[in-house]
Amino acid sequence: MTLKCGEQEVLIEDIVRKYSAMLYHVAMIRMQNQSDAQEVVQDTFLKLVSKVKSGMSFADEEHLKAWLLTVAINRGKSIVMLAWNRKTEGLDSIRQVADDTKSESYAFEYVQKLPKNYRIAIYLFYYEEMTTEQIAVTMKTKPATVRSYLHRGREKLKQMMEADGYVG
Repeated sequence: MTLKCGEQEVLIEDIVRKYSAMLYHVAMIRMQNQSDAQEVVQDTFLKLVSKVKSGMSFADEEHLKAWLLTVAINRGKSIVMLAWNRKTEGLDSIRQVADDTKSESYAFEYVQKLPKNYRIAIYLFYYEEMTTEQIAVTMKTKPATVRSYLHRGREKLKQMMEADGYVG
């Protein structure tokens, strides 16, 4: 199956290969739970397939990436709001799961401890190299709010790292 992205046709399999890791990291930042993060990624790609079957196309690759991120973040919100998830605690919160080099770095561990909006903004800005305007679209907020999240998130990171003796 292919989708129209700008002037070219792209295989869905290629999109899955290209964006799976990015979506998984965003989902882990949001969900703090490996199985829920995997569910978010799977649901995001299922929605993509459904939209492509109904004729949806994308202006360019940036539009596709922004759409995938928005769907993943919104799906994560939906899962978090389920009554079952509000009343249970996942196994991942009991034992840390190291999934790749990004999560093994000490800086990433500190990012994981930030409040949700700071965590998402910092991850998208530094790890996915998105602009504040792109992040604002993805998070459905204003660019100034994203800059505020980034500033406050950096301050919290600095405080946490100073408390542990990492920064002077």
